[in-house]
Amino acid sequence: MANHVIELQKLYQSSTKPLWMRHPRSKFYIYPFWGLFWSVNAVTTYYLGRAVLGIKDPKK
Repeated sequence: MANHVIELQKLYQSSTKPLWMRHPRSKFYIYPFWGLFWSVNAVTTYYLGRAVLGIKDPKK
């Protein structure tokens, strides 16, 4: 297993991108995370609003 510390250090220190976007594979981690994060928060906020207003699902 090769040690790539120097190459990664150069990559991280020479980039002007935010720290979490500097690695070449970071897009594969960040974008699914943000998609899941916002969808979970949207669903939670939607049902929280329904609970506060007292709206219940109709019985089938």
